[in-house]
Amino acid sequence: MNISRRNYLKAMSAVPLLGTIAPQIVHAQTRTDLIIAVQDNPPQLDPLRLGTNVTHRVTAGIYDTLIRIDRRNGDRMVPGLAESWHQIDPRTWDVVIRKGVRFHDGSVMTTEDVAYTFGPERMLTEGLPGQSVSRQFFSGLEKVVALDDNTVRFVTKQPDPLFEFRLSNWASQIISKAAFQKVGDWDKWALSPVGTGPYRVAEVSAGDRIRLVAHDQYWGGQPPFSSLTFKVMPEAASRVNALAAGDVHIITEVTPDQIATIKGHENLDVVGGGTNNTRVVNYGTLGGPLKDVRLRRALNLSIDRKAIAEQLVAGLVGVPRGFQWQAYGDMFIENFPMPAYDPDAARKLLSEVGYTGAPIEYRTLNNYYAGQLDTAQALQQMWQEVGLNVQLKICDNWTQVFAQPNHAIFDGSVSSLYPDVMGSLWHSYGPNGFIRYQAKSWSSTEFDAIGEKLQTLTDRTERRKLHERVLEIFAEIDPPGTVLYETPMLYGKRRDVAWTPYRIPMMDFGPFNMPA
Repeated sequence: MNISRRNYLKAMSAVPLLGTIAPQIVHAQTRTDLIIAVQDNPPQLDPLRLGTNVTHRVTAGIYDTLIRIDRRNGDRMVPGLAESWHQIDPRTWDVVIRKGVRFHDGSVMTTEDVAYTFGPERMLTEGLPGQSVSRQFFSGLEKVVALDDNTVRFVTKQPDPLFEFRLSNWASQIISKAAFQKVGDWDKWALSPVGTGPYRVAEVSAGDRIRLVAHDQYWGGQPPFSSLTFKVMPEAASRVNALAAGDVHIITEVTPDQIATIKGHENLDVVGGGTNNTRVVNYGTLGGPLKDVRLRRALNLSIDRKAIAEQLVAGLVGVPRGFQWQAYGDMFIENFPMPAYDPDAARKLLSEVGYTGAPIEYRTLNNYYAGQLDTAQALQQMWQEVGLNVQLKICDNWTQVFAQPNHAIFDGSVSSLYPDVMGSLWHSYGPNGFIRYQAKSWSSTEFDAIGEKLQTLTDRTERRKLHERVLEIFAEIDPPGTVLYETPMLYGKRRDVAWTPYRIPMMDFGPFNMPA
């Protein structure tokens, strides 16, 4: 999903190579205390504060939404915390909540909790900490009212063709009204939120671990694991060593060169692959050399994406047709051209610009994404081959990546949360997206105008035309960056751990992701 807004973690000491050692984790109880070694953890756990890949990973176990996406059966929308929902008129939806759902503190979820979750004390009010994220997803919401003990009414400002998707996705996670008001502090709440998910927050240790324990009153059935510990191990090699030693059950961000090593252990396996997330580089276009669109086009034309995918990602993922995903369904523009690789055309553009070798900064991190530094170095070399003087700057955290003025190239990724521009590019690059608020690197009046139309446009043919126009803006007219390849999310795991990854950044350890 979009990249992290801050990084508060300190680097951990490297774990020495341990070789092939029999796993030390024993099953002393019916359910496992699952340990997941991760490259990073979110600094807090409120979906209205962060929408990063690492936040998705952890919060999947803490919260539920009214409508659930059945990831094991074709991404169908099925009842979640709602038993049913139906549209009353073009602007009104009634949602009947599930009976007997319990929050992590044992209290029963009510229609008042649902209405409060989307109400002005949490969403859309000027100055609230969650304002930026809530506006990305629910700016069209007019009001939410608990009609009675069973039904919640949602009223939108205008017809919203994507409203069901919104209720099943980010920023729509239901919280306890009483618990939120009792804490009375957004920052404290973000470290100990009370949701309805299969696991509750037990410990948040900055830079070290986040521990969740089973919520055995979970409406969807008993959680399969007694606890989940997301243990921070920034170095990829350290995570592999920990898995081989039996110190952890699962590791994230496996790099292609580690696959053979992991599979060489009889009791270990590698799972995962490409996701509905695209690795990109973004451009700081509001000043400096990248303000000239011709230079950005030259940067784009200089990238051999296929070579990067084949050599650095072992051919495990493909190159997308611009800023879109096949998961868009009928909104996918199947004939949109692939990103071109044409070094000669890039050199010609640089000549037109009159570029004489002025340095262009490229800000990256070492290991937030799998193979991140290797990819950055490959890009730097490709750009240098056409005469672009790109200077690589390895940053310690995302605050440094977004430092102002941001006239640099910088790493990122974009997720498709639901099958539409409004569920992907809008929440990253739109008026309330992090590109505007945090990175301060790009803006487009035409993109904003298209987004305003898409908020209410129900005609699928017209939506498709606007989708295609957005692809043209992002690819050629005023590119905010460029796509590289499908983001690979590979996991190393013990073979005896029953868990299946999805094509999204979340890690679902709940009962709905268990074998029948």
